[in-house]
Order: sequence, then structure tokens, then C-alpha cells
Amino acid sequence: MREAPAVLNRMMTRLKWRTVLRCLPAILLAGFAGAANAHTLPISYLRVVPDADYLHLELVFNPFELSFMSEVDTNKDAELSPPELEARGEMVAQRVTGAFTITVGGTVLKPETTGMDPDLSGHHVRLRAHYKVDARRVPLTVDSDLISLTSGSHLTQVTYVSEGANQMAQLDSQSRRVTFEPPVQTKESENRAPPSREKSVFSLFLLFFAIFALLAVGAGVLLYVRRQILS
Repeated sequence: MREAPAVLNRMMTRLKWRTVLRCLPAILLAGFAGAANAHTLPISYLRVVPDADYLHLELVFNPFELSFMSEVDTNKDAELSPPELEARGEMVAQRVTGAFTITVGGTVLKPETTGMDPDLSGHHVRLRAHYKVDARRVPLTVDSDLISLTSGSHLTQVTYVSEGANQMAQLDSQSRRVTFEPPVQTKESENRAPPSREKSVFSLFLLFFAIFALLAVGAGVLLYVRRQILS
């Protein structure tokens, strides 16, 4: 009778392991499905970087969302391969770029060049557009109508990088516009007048005078100590 509890415990342990093994395929399948769905999330990433010559726009997105995907996905695998990008990439770039309106200092801009990055293909692709303008010192506004090419649940996470500072925003069906102001440090640097030549010369004169005064004082101290020793 004393062995009955031990036998019962062994039976329960075996039953638990059998249950786990039976459920393991379903658990793994759910995990793979979750990983696959992560690649089709309705999110794109927009990066905007101004410099002295151009405003650079870079958008990473999932082409599966595009309403005209059937026109460019010739092998019907829900991705854009390098040959597909080479054949229809220009059309994709123009239509996606057209969903954005870039305004700098009150002026609506048109991109000088647009294109798809051939180094990124598959379930995510990268669009690049360049606008001929120096947008570092003026407000910049981004209007997005990307949901007209994707879906109403689409989100665009925007990063504006200027003068080493990052500003973040999110565009969606409820908020389609964002305006970025120039970094404060840029305005302060503009107000700082460069030192004049006269001030530079005067500062140099003061430096030499201070060095001469220190040498004179040192020489006087040494002369005094020597006299004290000799006396």
C-alpha cells in the first residue's frame, strides 16, 4: 500500500509529459506564425535628414501592403525581388513618393531624384528621395497620404535628424501631418558673431603681456633670493 502514492506520482508525471509533447507542435506552429506576421505589420519607417545641399528622405516599408502590389509582384510571392525592383522599381518609387508632400519654409518641394534601393529587397524595401534644398534652418512639414496606397491601419514612424539632434513623430489615419522645427542650437549658433580681427590681436597682446609679467616677476624673485644667499 505504501508504494501506491509513488506509482501514482509516476503515472501523473508521464501523463504531463505526454500532454506537453502533444501540444509542442501546436506551440511551435503558433510561434512561427507570429514571426511571419511580424514581417507583415502595417508599419513603415521614414527618416528625414537635411544637409547643406539636399533634403534626404528614406522610407522602409512592406510592399505587401501596397494596393498595386499585383502589378509589380510578377512571381506572386508577396515580396519584391531584385529583378522585380529593377523592372518596376521606378514606378513604385514615384507612386510612393507621391503619397508624401514635403513643405520647407512654406514651399512645397518636388524630389529631384527618387529610386528604390537595390540592396534591400524581399518583404521589406527601401525608397530614397532627394530634394534640392537647404532645409536646416527652416521649419519642415511632412504630409502623408500613404494610407491611400496601403490601409487605414497603417502607421509611419518618422525620425527627423538635424544638427545631431533627433525628433520623432508618428503618422496615421488620424494624424497625417507633422512639422519639425530647426534645433535650438542651430538658431543660437547663427546669433553668435565670429570674433573680430581686432579682438583677436588684442587677446594675443594680453597673452604676451601676461607671459612677460610672469617672467619679470620670476626674475625678480630669483635675484632677491641670490642676494640673500650672498649676504
